[in-house]
Amino acid sequence: MVVSVHAAPDTDSKAAARRTLIEELAATVGRSWAERRRSELRSEGRRAAGGWPGTMREARGCIEHALTQELHGRNLAAFTADERETAARAANASARTAWLRAADPDDG
Repeated sequence: MVVSVHAAPDTDSKAAARRTLIEELAATVGRSWAERRRSELRSEGRRAAGGWPGTMREARGCIEHALTQELHGRNLAAFTADERETAARAANASARTAWLRAADPDDG
């Protein structure tokens, strides 16, 4: 009897689709997070300048909420700790990139 150690093609494509969904969600969450932070600072009369002020702890909170809603809404299994951490890092990177692209000039 021969037993394959490879996942079925359907399983591979579902896993790839899930990864893509999580990656795209993380990028969107990051961009939204940066815009919210920029708006908060400006509403306080402060400039949105310098390096990205967000933290990984904040990123985890943002992504956990978004992942829970998105996966539940699609009737998909809950996210794993590894998926959450990967998505949080991607969201933080996306936020940092969006922040730096639109940051106010630094007068220092």
